[in-house]
Amino acid sequence: MTTNLVQIFKGMILFSIIIMSLTHVYFSSKPDGTRENYLEYKSITKERDSVQNLLLLQLSNGIINKEEFIKIFHNKSDIYIDKIKKCNKEKRIIINNFKFNGRKSFHYWLFIFGLSFSFFFLAMRYSYRIVIDHKNKYLKKSLALEASAWMAVSLFWVAHSVFVKNADLPTPMYASVMFGICLLLGLSIFYFIKFLTNRKEHTLKSYKTSIVNLIQLIGEIRVDHYFKMSAKAMTKENKEIISKDSEVMDKKIFSTLEKVADGK
Repeated sequence: MTTNLVQIFKGMILFSIIIMSLTHVYFSSKPDGTRENYLEYKSITKERDSVQNLLLLQLSNGIINKEEFIKIFHNKSDIYIDKIKKCNKEKRIIINNFKFNGRKSFHYWLFIFGLSFSFFFLAMRYSYRIVIDHKNKYLKKSLALEASAWMAVSLFWVAHSVFVKNADLPTPMYASVMFGICLLLGLSIFYFIKFLTNRKEHTLKSYKTSIVNLIQLIGEIRVDHYFKMSAKAMTKENKEIISKDSEVMDKKIFSTLEKVADGK
């Protein structure tokens, strides 16, 4: 029962990692207040245009002269320029407060990070299957480079989304250096997976060998040693022979137990 629960829990974790990039849909892609700010901006520009049109109309009808038009126009323009600047400043504050880790929103960051992390996890799973399923060493070396490239690209974007605050695309020099580092890390991860897998297989083989040795020893004690001891014990003359046979069997038992303890 406990083993089944552990497997279910592992499955849930793996499922969560794979679909991580989809969870961004539960977070807003636009900050609160942007619509109100946009409506305020439109209201200011509409009011400005109306005032300017009215001044032009008054100028054309001779209600005001040219000097009065220029003076009023500049005064009104300065007022609306200040209002627009204030509105744009509020917009920048709203947008900056909504940013996450240098990206325009947590919604966007989670999408990029989740997608790249999912690919990184799948690349590790792919590397594990290569180690397990492919025994041809030349094919394995070719696939090792492929798996390392997958890990390098996905690890590059994981690192970029976490540690790089600038949301712009990376420069060629930055991309080249980072990809080289990630490729080395990818190769290291691949051979670390290979090391752990081979170690596990070696441990299982050792356990199997130990179990076989114990079974053979038990069978030999049951079928051979005690049967012969019973036969020899029927006569007093065989006492010394029985004693020697027991010493031989004792040595064999302890020798086998030592091998099992050493994993041989």
